[in-house]
Order: sequence, then C-alpha cells, then structure tokens
Amino acid sequence: MNQPLRLLIAIAGGEDPILVADVARLLGPATQPVAITLVHVVDIEPRALLGRGPAVRRGPWPGGPGGLDDRRLEEAEQAASTAILATWHERFKASLPDTVTITDEVRRGHPEHEIIAATNLIGADALVLAARARIGPTEPGPRSLGHVARFVVDHAPAPVIVVRIRST
Repeated sequence: MNQPLRLLIAIAGGEDPILVADVARLLGPATQPVAITLVHVVDIEPRALLGRGPAVRRGPWPGGPGGLDDRRLEEAEQAASTAILATWHERFKASLPDTVTITDEVRRGHPEHEIIAATNLIGADALVLAARARIGPTEPGPRSLGHVARFVVDHAPAPVIVVRIRST
C-alpha cells in the first residue's frame, strides 16, 4: 500500500469554510491515502502580558503563575481549541473521501514556531495555511501576509499552500 500523503492544516479558528472546498480541490480524486493533521496553536504571548508583579496587581486577581487562575485559563483555552478543531474536523470529514484520515492536535506556544515543529514532527509533505482576511486591497510583497504566515512560508520544511479568502 502507498505511503499516505501527509498534509498539515493550521487552523486559527477564523478561517472561511471555503477552506474545505479548496483542500478538496487541491487533493483531487483520492487515489492514494491522505493523512490530514489539523493543528490549532494556543498562543502563549498574551499570557505574558498579564500583570503579575506587585506594582501592577492590586487585590487577589490575577494570582501568581501556576495558580488556580492559570489552570482555569488553560482549561478554557483547551476547551476552545478542542471545539474549534472538532468543528473543522467534521467539515473536512463530511467533504472528503473515506481514503482521508484526519487527526487533531492542540499545541501551546508561539504559533509560527509550533506550526513548523508540528510539520517536522509528522513529516508533512505539505502545509496549508489560510491567510487572514484583510480590510482593503492586499499589497504585493512581504506585507501581503501576517507575521505568522510570513514566518511559516520562510521557514517551513515542506511546501506551503496559502489559501486566501476570495472577494465577492
């Protein structure tokens, strides 16, 4: 049996549902098995912005790192990530042939670094990113992508397919 084509799809949560049709079109008729890994990264950067020092904090909240508040935030982030991936998993499952297997993975860290690490870990043959919707025209060149997509395009160990939302 053929080795499956390994495809990593980075899901931020705000992608247009047309992404499913774009991936189906990309795969074409499924003559070989395909293994899709949907990855959602919980960005740890906002957590660093929480004031925790005595000069910043007044009162009981937020507590120190690793406390009850951190655990609650992590649980909420995990629940939201799981829900996002479950929605996309069902969308892909309903639209792709049975030769496609889909797995989900939640990672924590800087999205651009975690996407590259996940691509390396699964040995992806290609990586799919959905470009963020922009207001107004997209200018050509390096600023046509956000910082996460730009980093991934520049550092990915596999071909990157950037899917843009079509204007109506």
